[in-house]
Amino acid sequence: MEFKKPYIILSAAMTIDGKIATKTGDPELSDEQDWREVHKLRSTVDAIMVGKGTILKDNPKLHIKFYEHKGYFRIVVDSNLSIPIDSKVIDFQPETYPTIICTTENAPTEKIKEFEAIKIKIIRSGKGEKVDIVKLMPFLYDLGIKTILLEGGGTLNWSFIKNNLVDEMRITIAPWIVGGKDAISLVEGEGFEKMVQATRLKLIDVVNRDNYVILKYKK
Repeated sequence: MEFKKPYIILSAAMTIDGKIATKTGDPELSDEQDWREVHKLRSTVDAIMVGKGTILKDNPKLHIKFYEHKGYFRIVVDSNLSIPIDSKVIDFQPETYPTIICTTENAPTEKIKEFEAIKIKIIRSGKGEKVDIVKLMPFLYDLGIKTILLEGGGTLNWSFIKNNLVDEMRITIAPWIVGGKDAISLVEGEGFEKMVQATRLKLIDVVNRDNYVILKYKK
């Protein structure tokens, strides 16, 4: 049977040394022009997806500025439903940006009921400690979500890379080096053991602007 999945675009800004945030979690890498490009890209997809760490650290609205649009789904991958129910991703303009939380079958029933009481859709995928990303894809596709902008963080990015689910990448390299073994990298997780196992992508575009470099890849 054909595997149904949305088209996945991984989008991120990172430093020259591959960090998407400092050791204290500061993620402010993009300049205003790059942010405009990110928001333009957001306006073209059916959903934007992040991991719970992004919500817990930054409490973003995950909305669109600068461009007209019809809205999209905000998808949060949260294995144990640990994000606060008053997070901005829940409260901010839910009629334009409906939120879906993807969790496991082990998520607390009471927490599920709390979110569903305020009309947040909960999808349970996987019986383990982490959300089964592969199993999740057809569920999202059947909801009419054909394109997803994946904005991390590093652990969620690894889940998609590991399972060969990323179709396209847009990476902005900022002209900074921050270092730090505890600073978050573009892709975290356990990593591949051999180079031969590593995901390979085709470079389709390079833009050089004010010391920033924007790289676009496809599978």
